Amino acid sequence: MPYALGNISFVFPFSSAGTGRTGCYIVLDVMLDMAECEGVVDIYNCVKTLCSRRINMIQTEEQYIFIHDAILEACLCGETSIPASEFKPTYKEMVRIEPQSNSSQLREEFQTLNSVTPHLDVEECSIALLPRNRERNRSMDVLPPDRCLPFLISVDGDSNNYINAALTD
Repeated sequence: MPYALGNISFVFPFSSAGTGRTGCYIVLDVMLDMAECEGVVDIYNCVKTLCSRRINMIQTEEQYIFIHDAILEACLCGETSIPASEFKPTYKEMVRIEPQSNSSQLREEFQTLNSVTPHLDVEECSIALLPRNRERNRSMDVLPPDRCLPFLISVDGDSNNYINAALTD
């Protein structure tokens, strides 16, 4: 379920009765305010305080990790929204190459995005790497993780239901 916090949208990668999602949202809100106002974050003590006041506000390790990932991304990426009316001049400024660094704001933003994007290990793409599936991959550099593979049913009797695609929410 997607949630918006200011200009940042989050999709929580887990399901529960809602207590954990609510706790995550509260921690994100408090920590983003703290980061902006004080220049620091204290996720551990924020979660500890929340859980002392209401049990199960953060229910799983996955939720706790998600909070860290979301705060890291928000702190590294900062404000990235651009009003549509200002997009063209802003884009022109973003692609301008700085002579001192030989880089652009757009390139630096992309590098930051790559630094917060998880990278897959070869073991996570084992089905795509099976000999019978190799020819079905357009590029060996772009493989779907096993956990996101779609389930296909073949009408022509082909027993191999692999396709180089990944399901996303």
